[in-house]
Amino acid sequence: MENAIRQNLVSRRYGKNRVMMALCFIAAILGIFFLSVILVTLLYRGVSALSLDVFTMSIPAQGSRGGLINAIYGTVLVTGLAILIAAPIGILAGTYLVEYANGTKIAEAAKFINDILLSAPSIIIGVFVYGIVVVPMHGNSAIAGIFALALIALPVVNRTTQDMLLLVPNALREATAALGAPRWKSMMMVIYRSAWTGILTGILLAVARISGETAPLLFTAGYSKFMNAGLTGPIATLPVAINTLAADAGEDLKQLAWAGALIITVAILALNILARVLSGRRH
Repeated sequence: MENAIRQNLVSRRYGKNRVMMALCFIAAILGIFFLSVILVTLLYRGVSALSLDVFTMSIPAQGSRGGLINAIYGTVLVTGLAILIAAPIGILAGTYLVEYANGTKIAEAAKFINDILLSAPSIIIGVFVYGIVVVPMHGNSAIAGIFALALIALPVVNRTTQDMLLLVPNALREATAALGAPRWKSMMMVIYRSAWTGILTGILLAVARISGETAPLLFTAGYSKFMNAGLTGPIATLPVAINTLAADAGEDLKQLAWAGALIITVAILALNILARVLSGRRH
């Protein structure tokens, strides 16, 4: 009797497991299918829209020849300067929270706030920067866009730095202390050397995260059809250009939007692959 009950229970568990495995398999197939459709469509429409003009001319008016060079330049400028601001602050803040203030109430509060910023919708950060930068400056500017993207990248770099430093064995810290090395030298010569690949991976992931952001740039950097090398005026970026061109009635401008989508997708894909390669090398 007990054996029959046990066999019945085991068979029910196996049956539930098969059902769940089947549902997971179907969900995975559906996800891969729709992702493949998006990628194939993007490649088909984007490759056909690519030309030399895309990389040599600025965004045109409807019915004119043009390209996306000003938007590409704006994306590289805004993203690069945002990372130059966010990376040092995020690395130093993560180092302080792990190496100097770990376990304190201040560190726990800072980590909690960082996690909130990490999951905050980017549009909220865009509205915040709009209120404190765009309104006082009486207009959109590259500075506002840089500030918004830096706020989005900062918690990513901070969190990654914390995780990588926590993976460094305490034996290394104890060994350098036993040799009489100062704390700063131990950080620079031993701990950072052990964690630099993971920290660099976090920076690359932050770049991939902010390079495709559209909502905060709509509120901050604005949009321009002209090449703007300065930081005080509106500047075109690829995500905002794609959003604007795709909504235009002209078919030629829609083709430019497809080309821009392909460019930014390939760039983000390359950054993610590089981050995985570096992460694999670290392991």
